[in-house]
Amino acid sequence: MPDSDAERLKRRRESREKYRAAHPDRVRQSSKDNLARRRARLEVEEHRRAADRARAREWAAAYPDRARERSRAWSEQHPERRRELQRDYYRRNAEDRRRATRDQNTRRRQNPAQREQERQYQAERRDVRNAQQTIRRSDPEIRERQNQDQNERRRRERRRRQLGLPPRLPHRTTLNAREENASAARAFFSQRRGPRAIRLLREEQAEVRAAAWLGSEACRAEGLMALIEADARRPALLTAAVNEILSTEVGARLREEVRMDSIARRLRGATPYPDAEAEARRRALAALTARHPPRPERVVPPRGGRRKTSEFRGEQQRTPTPQLDRSMPSI
Repeated sequence: MPDSDAERLKRRRESREKYRAAHPDRVRQSSKDNLARRRARLEVEEHRRAADRARAREWAAAYPDRARERSRAWSEQHPERRRELQRDYYRRNAEDRRRATRDQNTRRRQNPAQREQERQYQAERRDVRNAQQTIRRSDPEIRERQNQDQNERRRRERRRRQLGLPPRLPHRTTLNAREENASAARAFFSQRRGPRAIRLLREEQAEVRAAAWLGSEACRAEGLMALIEADARRPALLTAAVNEILSTEVGARLREEVRMDSIARRLRGATPYPDAEAEARRRALAALTARHPPRPERVVPPRGGRRKTSEFRGEQQRTPTPQLDRSMPSI
């Protein structure tokens, strides 16, 4: 019965392993000889390709028109292959391209005649650029995208003006400056910061926000409107809180206290409270405002000298206010 392919492969593998174990030196020398022959073959092929490239360059230099025609015909026949080669060349020579661009920008900045020539060239081609822009914006998708970009840029500028920030000054940046800015940004955002650096950054952020808030008329007007609205809502809130207090056991105790005080005033010969309910509401309101006193204003000492601490303490003392239990609602 003939053997299967798996068995034949297994026997061949075992025979190869036995041969390598029995003749290790011969196997190493054979591997070295095979590697040397492969290297020699690759060198011969590289020399042949280099000779072919040199001969093609010489032929292109001797017949430039025929070379351009052949290149154009090959590009028309193989458009996908042409784009693939262009992409590979672009990625393979990215660093050389950046270096050449940096050198070119340096030469242009150092040569006044070059800058003047570029300015004249742009001035002469202004009509051509406008026509190209008109043709480009005739596409609805491109026009819509450009309009969206312009609207977003204008929205950001309006927001900057509302915050009181200076306008953004657009200017051209060379490739060298862009690369330096990008590397500096990467180094800044990737570095590890300690607690002190984080605290300084937070303080700086708070100062910037405070300056932006105080420096904007719109922000100040918005803050004043919020205070006015809060003052307008305060009476309604106080009335609702007083009604809530009077509807609980605290309100019942307040009414009982007002009734007992009226009886005591009558026994002393004084005039009792004309409206017991109004007196109960007044006491509830006093208790609420005592639990939420306004922030005291800063006392500025006179110009002639500093005031005594006892005077400040006397001004900061308050009259005792009725205390309510913890079940009293808050405004």
